[in-house]
Amino acid sequence: GGRFMHAVFSRWPDVVVQFEDFESQKAIKLLDKYRGKYRCFNDDIQGTGAVALAGVLSACRLKGERLSDQVVGVYGAGAGGIGVAWALVEGMKREGLSEEEAKARVLVLDSKGLLVEGRSMEDYKRPYAQRPERLWGWRFAGEYPNLLETITNARATVLLGLSGQAGSFTEPVVRAMLANTPRPVIFPLSNPTSATEALPDDLVYWTEGRALVAAGSPFPPVGFKGRTVPIGQGNNAFVFPGLGLGAVLSRAREVTDGMVLEAAYALYDYTREHFPERIYPPVGRLREVSPYVAARVMQRALEEGVAEEARVQGLTLEALLDFVKSRFWEPRYLPYRPAPVI
Repeated sequence: GGRFMHAVFSRWPDVVVQFEDFESQKAIKLLDKYRGKYRCFNDDIQGTGAVALAGVLSACRLKGERLSDQVVGVYGAGAGGIGVAWALVEGMKREGLSEEEAKARVLVLDSKGLLVEGRSMEDYKRPYAQRPERLWGWRFAGEYPNLLETITNARATVLLGLSGQAGSFTEPVVRAMLANTPRPVIFPLSNPTSATEALPDDLVYWTEGRALVAAGSPFPPVGFKGRTVPIGQGNNAFVFPGLGLGAVLSRAREVTDGMVLEAAYALYDYTREHFPERIYPPVGRLREVSPYVAARVMQRALEEGVAEEARVQGLTLEALLDFVKSRFWEPRYLPYRPAPVI
């Protein structure tokens, strides 16, 4: 790993390295090892976290509530689930909660059930394990609460799926969410479609049209009682191109947590301004989202003092956006003629 990173940055000093598809424990270890030394990020952890945070913020706005008032179930504790838990905790802290208060509101489950201190688990999951006293007064059958028991006891209002376990958001689970809040937020984010925790039309029907739904895979809108419910796609492509481009163009020494979170809030702000009725913009608007995300990431890199590109020092957000757009790749193809069919 070290030899690879050294070689890449020796050969291309202005590059950004994006880690993708590493096994969860290795992914988190590699990111921790190299993030302070090189311009790099892990999309499965940080991109997924940023996109999920942006979508949950949009859903909270649509139901007129704050993120810090939610209780979130994160189903799946791999790289993606831990990245999402991190981003949600940071988002709640931004709204005034302490780290401890925020972590008590973000309940992470793996295949064995809820992460609780004292339970056997991989080291990278430990920061998101609940304190045993969080479970006082809970009723559950096994050693640790399962998904349905966690949602019921914790009165969860948001449920995010990062488990890759198809169909795990069953009708009883979804109806339990509806018992906790008039407008549950349910995002089955695992992809491809064959791995999704629930089909969006089931989620809409089981909640009588009241759930706020986004998925990790593309799904058509759901018709329900004469209205059309669009299903947003929580696609990491809303974040990683802009995050990477902003890091490269600002020549950031490293990709900081602040830059990752800025990408999330940039996506949220873009959605609020241009698609106020939606959780995510349509994927077809990626080329408009990405420069805006990049400019906001650069602005944050400048504020944090990690941007080393002289040409961007002191620029306003508008000027940064122009700088990004002037360096944004335009696909231009030579004219071609289809070969005759023989």
